[in-house]
Amino acid sequence: MRDKIVGAARRTVKAATSPGSATSHSLSTLASAARARQDWNVDLYYRRLICEKSPESSGAWLQYGHTLKETGFHKRAEDAYNRALALKPLDPEIILQLGHLSKIMGRTRAATAFFQEARRLDHPDQEGIVFELGLLKKTDNSQIFWDAPHGTEREGLHVFLSVAVGRIAENDKSAVGASLGESDYSYAFAMRGFLQALEALGIDHSVIHHPEYIADIQARSGAAHNIHLGFYPPEGMRLLKGAYNIDCCAWEFDRLRTPAEQTSYHAFADPVTMLNIADEIWAPSQAGVDAITLSGVTRPVRLVSAPMLENLATQPRSPTRTWAQIDKVASRVGIGPWQPMAIVPAIQPSLNLAAASRRSSLRAVVQNSDAPQPPKIFLSVFNIHDMRKNAKAMVDAFMAVSVDHPDALLLLKMSTPHRGGEPLNQIFMKEQLFTPGDMVPPVVSERIWVTDQVLTREELNNLYDLSDFYLCTSYGEGQNLPLIEAMSRGVVPVSVDHTAMADYIREDNAIVIPSRKGALDRKLTARYGLYGATTHYCSSDDVAAAMEQAIALGDEAYGDLSRAAIRTVGETFGAGSFDSALKDVVGRMAAGAEA
Repeated sequence: MRDKIVGAARRTVKAATSPGSATSHSLSTLASAARARQDWNVDLYYRRLICEKSPESSGAWLQYGHTLKETGFHKRAEDAYNRALALKPLDPEIILQLGHLSKIMGRTRAATAFFQEARRLDHPDQEGIVFELGLLKKTDNSQIFWDAPHGTEREGLHVFLSVAVGRIAENDKSAVGASLGESDYSYAFAMRGFLQALEALGIDHSVIHHPEYIADIQARSGAAHNIHLGFYPPEGMRLLKGAYNIDCCAWEFDRLRTPAEQTSYHAFADPVTMLNIADEIWAPSQAGVDAITLSGVTRPVRLVSAPMLENLATQPRSPTRTWAQIDKVASRVGIGPWQPMAIVPAIQPSLNLAAASRRSSLRAVVQNSDAPQPPKIFLSVFNIHDMRKNAKAMVDAFMAVSVDHPDALLLLKMSTPHRGGEPLNQIFMKEQLFTPGDMVPPVVSERIWVTDQVLTREELNNLYDLSDFYLCTSYGEGQNLPLIEAMSRGVVPVSVDHTAMADYIREDNAIVIPSRKGALDRKLTARYGLYGATTHYCSSDDVAAAMEQAIALGDEAYGDLSRAAIRTVGETFGAGSFDSALKDVVGRMAAGAEA
């Protein structure tokens, strides 16, 4: 096929010009026509002839390089561009094209250097160059800088980040759905905050997969200092050899598991042993720092929360909204189905079918009221298999509150790893309502609606915007990102204030649910394998009282709490603590290198 194409090109040249008399101009006309129809092989033939006739023309070699690049001959394209640059040194256009070629070849450091040089030489497309430089910083590099310089050329800092489930594209439903509900998927959302902070701070960074498979990052990275932020639970730490390893892990109980509590004989099962392999540990809450330290971890443990830099509301929420405003927001929360909570153990199969037949869009659910004002909407977001959420307390409390407030709504946005399998009400009954030794009480309500639909980041923000209150009744949390995200949108929390929440839930920004400390019950002990550990309990009566207090808030009081919630997120989860911690690590690394 290629011989036919080249043969056709030769015949065209022969027909257009007499033998030996083809000019660079006539060949350029034929080459441009071929390029216009994207016939790169024919274009390549003409460009080569032009270079033979005008070997001292930098423009001819530049165009020849373009065509070689388009046809996939990258090394030959590089030779052509360098020939052009030798004829016309410091030409910003040639340097820019070398940057584009280096990016295609995976030479990210070289591409960055060429783009920066083209920018310094005042290339007219400054905006495009800035875009390319930003794109290189965001690149998810699965292959890491094989072209890295070594020795005295090393300079600067490069941060590598990794997480077991990989980076999640939050505006791609299929990508989000592939990870939601899986083990430790929340670590990927925590990593997102650190990525945002690194970009805001202008620090070079890359997301990598399976850091344990890389022999030595120093052989690939040209940076003087390499830091690895691994987002793994305590027993799941993965090392990046050649880097300073920091495990960013969360913990929600008062201590880690002991070796006696491990049911596995796996060499890596003990969390204290695994955390001591890291160079340093960052925990997102003070409660987590205390639990890890008290468990016997000897590595430095520091409080560094996942930053929350995006989607922060600029104004407090108004508690008084019209039906039109509510309808507009509800219509933007996707088209996935919600269904009413319907649980009666003796006839659960029939109720599963009945609830499924009542599936509805959230817009229709919210509109199902004859009241003159929109209902007060409570929201909670959690993994349906996560027993730490204490969902029974929130459901029991809402059932009591709805007697006096029949228009109120409780929305439970849950995640499951196997959507479309076992009915949602059936899973909720087994995972959240069942307690050993107790009967499961019936819960049937047209005001409690549940879903496990996958939402993009934008749709989830709209769900927060639809809600008046975010409800948290957890036994314990490592950071509780959904609660923080809701607060960042101005939603008023109705929440307990222990474990991670002690860092940011206060009387001035939330309706606080009282709680007490006690030993783990049988169900929690069996699930989490902690014998004699303690956690925090809140009663359904206390939750109901807090919900009543929330509903009774006046406009001014609600606005004050909403404003304070936004301010708390901005102050507590900005990039400051992360920036400070990173500078401290780099300072210690530099001091060690100089010693």
